Amino acid sequence: MNTLSKYVIVITSLFLCPVVVLADYTFTAPPRETRDVANNIYQPIAEYLSIVTGEKFVYKYPDNWTEYSQGMQNNEYDLAFDGPHFVSWRIKHTEHDAIAKLPQLHIWRVIVRSDSDDIQKLDDLVGKKVCAPKSPNFGMLTMMSHYPNPDREPIHVITKGWKDGYNGVLQGTCDAAVLPKTNHKKFDTDLSKTRAIHTHLPYPNQAFTAGPRLTPDLKHKIIEGLLSDDGQMALLKLRERFTGGQKLVSVDNEEYEGISMVLKRAGNFLKTAH
Repeated sequence: MNTLSKYVIVITSLFLCPVVVLADYTFTAPPRETRDVANNIYQPIAEYLSIVTGEKFVYKYPDNWTEYSQGMQNNEYDLAFDGPHFVSWRIKHTEHDAIAKLPQLHIWRVIVRSDSDDIQKLDDLVGKKVCAPKSPNFGMLTMMSHYPNPDREPIHVITKGWKDGYNGVLQGTCDAAVLPKTNHKKFDTDLSKTRAIHTHLPYPNQAFTAGPRLTPDLKHKIIEGLLSDDGQMALLKLRERFTGGQKLVSVDNEEYEGISMVLKRAGNFLKTAH
C-alpha cells in the first residue's frame, strides 16, 4: 500500500469513527460579586470538582441578573450555588437536586430606627420607603410577599448591599430596611440605634444544586467531594464569604419545598413560578 492510500484511510477513519470528548458541565452563581472576586471564590470549586469527578466543570460568571435568571429558566446550568428561593425553583421546575448547603438558618429582619414610634408592624410600612436590594433578592421578595395588594405596599428603594440599607434607615433615606438577622446584629451590636419590627421564620440557607445532565453516580461523587476535608478546603473562599468559615453540610430537597413561591413577585419568573 502506497503512502497516499494510507493517508486516505486515516482521514476516512477520522470521519467514520466517533471521537470521545468529555462533556463540559457549567457551574455558576449569581452576579453578586465583581467578576474578579467571583472567579476567586468559585473557580477553585470548579477545578476541584474536575479533579475529584474526572469530568470537566467550567465556572461561568453571568454578567447580570437577567442573564442569570434566563439561563436558569433555560436549564443551562448543571451546577449552581445560590439562595433558597432559586434552589427551590430549580428543584421544582428543572429537575435539580440539592447537594450541599450552608449550615446556618436564613433569617430575615425588617428594621426601623429606634425612635420610629409610628412603625410597629409590617402593615405600618404601606406607602413608606423600604431599603432592600433589587429583585430577585430573596429578602426583598420575602418581605413584599406580605402585601398581596400592589396598591397597598411599601415603596421599594433599591440598595446595593445590606450596610447600604442599614445606613439608609439611620440617615432617613428609608423608613425601614430588610437585612439578614446576622447582619443586623453585626451593624447594631447593642440594638441602640435600630429595632426589628418583624423577624421572618427561618429558611434553609444557600445551597448547591445539580441538574439532570449529571448522573446519580456523578452527583454522589460531587456530594462526597464537597463534604470531604479536601472539598471544604476548595470551598474555603465561599465559606469565608458566607459562613464565617463554617463547613457546608448535607441537605434534602424537601427542605426547600414551597420557598419558590416568593418568586411570583419577580418579573423574570412570572411565567413559570406557580
